[in-house]
Amino acid sequence: MMSFRYRSTPSWPPLAWCARCGDASGGIDVFHGANVETSTDWFCEAVWDQPYENGDFDLTDIVFGSGGRIRDGHIRFVTSGSTVDRLHSLTTGTVTTISNSLPCILAVSGARLPLEYSGYFDDFESIQYGLRRYMPFVHTSMGPVRLTYFHNLLLTSNGVEVDEKRRIVRDFSSFSRYRECIDNAIGSIAANMASTSRSRTYSMLGTISTGYDSPTVATLCVAHGLSEAVTFDRSKHDESDSGSEIARHLGVRLHEIPRRTWQEDTFVDVPFIVGNARGQDVFFAGAHEHLSDRVLMTGFHGDKVWDLHTTRLSDDIVRGDPSGLSLCEYRLHAGFIHCPVPFIGVRQIRDINRISRLPEMAEWSVPGDYNRPICRRIVESAGIGRGLFGTTKKAGAVQFFKRSIALAPATSDAFGLWLTEHRRDLRINRCLPFSFADNRCFNALQIGAAASGCWLARRSLNLKPYQWFTRKLEGFGNKDYRFRQIYPWAVEMATRRYPTDTLDDGG
Repeated sequence: MMSFRYRSTPSWPPLAWCARCGDASGGIDVFHGANVETSTDWFCEAVWDQPYENGDFDLTDIVFGSGGRIRDGHIRFVTSGSTVDRLHSLTTGTVTTISNSLPCILAVSGARLPLEYSGYFDDFESIQYGLRRYMPFVHTSMGPVRLTYFHNLLLTSNGVEVDEKRRIVRDFSSFSRYRECIDNAIGSIAANMASTSRSRTYSMLGTISTGYDSPTVATLCVAHGLSEAVTFDRSKHDESDSGSEIARHLGVRLHEIPRRTWQEDTFVDVPFIVGNARGQDVFFAGAHEHLSDRVLMTGFHGDKVWDLHTTRLSDDIVRGDPSGLSLCEYRLHAGFIHCPVPFIGVRQIRDINRISRLPEMAEWSVPGDYNRPICRRIVESAGIGRGLFGTTKKAGAVQFFKRSIALAPATSDAFGLWLTEHRRDLRINRCLPFSFADNRCFNALQIGAAASGCWLARRSLNLKPYQWFTRKLEGFGNKDYRFRQIYPWAVEMATRRYPTDTLDDGG
């Protein structure tokens, strides 16, 4: 008889869990943080578009968060219906371990990442190319850890296999039909998160910038109980990006966060780097005090789902970047569930794009490449003026791989010390670009290259080989080559948040 045996581990991040399968008794040990919901046949840290009491998060593709479910003699582990979260699984001999956290599964299994590998940055970024083209494994000292996005995992006698989420075709034949579907889904999610059957209920928290996607999501969610949101005052190019005027029109209480607040905390960037080896969403850490017990409603992937000119019309969920993914480890620590609304019905992106091109949408289509008629119709119909949002494309991503972007001071110091301690191994394996990569002469070379590139870029010559050389020179000067080695260190640091000394004695 298959069953879950729960062991609460309060010292772990509140939403982290790890299931260990392979016991001769047929039972599955589930170690979990304090805020994971547990029931006889299922456990979760999730919200979905059906009543919470039934635990049917394995029967829908509109689910955000993760969990496990025993149904009809089968055990499925469910991940988010998006590509900004994932499951991790490792099979060693007869034992299979599954977790919503990579550092957690490494801590429980005792596996370690190879020190010399420098391709994590590219491997995690590959999910933007779709569900069939991403790198599905992270190699460890105990074998490959499988990364599973969007779809579920089915436990078998040989470990786990990918189990495609139920494909539900919805009526997206017109704007009103699509809007009705999104409204119904958000309303069902709102009821699910507030269910009194939960040991811990959640409330919505929105994000509002001056772009298209977050104002659209906030406008949709206001009718279903959204009353608070966060905004970050500046974009990555230091332009004003506060959504205060939009929040005022919607009647939403807004918390304005200085974009660089995150740099004041010790090692706050580590879980973001663990999420996808980039850490570009680290500025969300500035809103930490507002995130616990929330469902964070965001607009990630709206740039493809709602854009009129998108060419990525694939049900394989092809994106333009991996934004939002770096939140996947951090949110387990902060205690929130991430709900990127554009992923609702995402496999019907062709139908959604067709809506943007209907004659009825012409009134909300504007000139230029930055054009999202669905967003404009939703937001303007709520009484928000055309000039308050979606006028210029801005972004908040922090790009640590550039020399001009600094890690938090404590992180930089600790990582620098780690590089020094492992300098010999890294040089032997040619992980650093030159044997003197961490010396002053290499820094001086980069500064000289960057300065030369800037000077050449100001010249008026318009020759393609010349432009190519200038871009290469600037790129060499602006890259922080140390950053490609940060991932094993960051995971090592994060693994310390998952003590395992009490796991086998009943916790």
